[in-house]
Amino acid sequence: MTAPAVARRLGRLSALLMVPRTARWVVAGFIVLLVLQALLVQQGLQRLRDIGTMFDHVARTALPAQQHAHEMQRAAQARIMLLLRMLAQPDPFEREADAQAFVQEGLAFGRARDALLALALDDATQIQLRHIQQQAVALSQRQRAMSEALLQGRDDEARALLEQQRLFDVQRELVLELQALAQRMQQQAQADQQRALEAQRSAERIVLMLGASLFALGVAIGVAVTRLVARAERLLLLDKERAEAAACRDPLTGLYNRRGFEQARELLLRASPNGTPHSLLLIDLDHFKPVNDTAGHDAGDALLRRLAQLLRDQVRPQDIVARLGGDEFAVVLVGLDAAQATQVGQRIRDAVADFSFEWGGRTFRLGTSIGVATVLTGAAEAAWSHAMKAADEACYEAKRRGRGQVVGAADVATPATGVQASVA
Repeated sequence: MTAPAVARRLGRLSALLMVPRTARWVVAGFIVLLVLQALLVQQGLQRLRDIGTMFDHVARTALPAQQHAHEMQRAAQARIMLLLRMLAQPDPFEREADAQAFVQEGLAFGRARDALLALALDDATQIQLRHIQQQAVALSQRQRAMSEALLQGRDDEARALLEQQRLFDVQRELVLELQALAQRMQQQAQADQQRALEAQRSAERIVLMLGASLFALGVAIGVAVTRLVARAERLLLLDKERAEAAACRDPLTGLYNRRGFEQARELLLRASPNGTPHSLLLIDLDHFKPVNDTAGHDAGDALLRRLAQLLRDQVRPQDIVARLGGDEFAVVLVGLDAAQATQVGQRIRDAVADFSFEWGGRTFRLGTSIGVATVLTGAAEAAWSHAMKAADEACYEAKRRGRGQVVGAADVATPATGVQASVA
């Protein structure tokens, strides 16, 4: 065999050997890309889980811790103010009421402290909280001694305790400690939120890198990652909604506030079949102002809490009960027409009329003025606003008639579109 023939055979053999070698490199590169893609996806999922964990921590620990610290600070300040009011108040009955409020504020302080201790706090916060607890115990003993002296009419001894025990100075130190604790809780909540936002932005960058660097292989995986991100965002939104749930409740009575009332009402109208009647009661308390004026705002608050429970007892679990502000309440009666709603309104009126409230040796009785209007699901969007206005005018008419009345919208004006009037 000649030299050129040998060279040609060696060239063909080399070419044959290069084919599987190239294929192996392609396969190896493809595997590297898949491994890189798997690592990127794994990192993205881990970041998304971290985001959920961070926001869950904010909702379950950071924000409640901040609220409990503020409650402790409020209760501590309220106790010293009550002692000063007792010292300036010669009436023994008023002193007794203030002493009871003093005890309740101490219990509120303890509940907030116990709730804070139950949270997963860092070591530095636990040390700070224990120091605050020691200060609070020492101050509480001195305050109780002053309260007992005032209840027994030993004012001079109480003044001496106030000056000799340095109650103002100790109180100021305790409040400063509580302010520092609340600020620490707020800073931790803000830091957790910032870390969660940074983790979210980092996860978004990872997803973009995945799509840019691995376009050919990333189409299918990109869809999956997008769905995971969307799911994570929904979970974050749910966490945020849970964290904001308190904003929809009246802190005094536990009922819906105006914001929560509107949200619940919108969900109800959206979920109900067209043509379903829902009735609205606007309830205004009669003779409530004298309670605050004569017995104090603590008595007024206690009375509002009792009345809130009374309203819950008079309606069904599915009905919506809210405190719109002051002594004004609203009830949405699910699926009840005007006549049925009027009967419920009369039952509420009678229950409040039979209710008596005792505070500081005094007995108070209230009444209600109630306006009624009904809305049909599927009516014009403005129908609810018209119903609110109609019920408000009916409530005003009830007051004009001498209070203690249940008045339907038909008794004061022609109902708007989608609003059915009731007959009182």
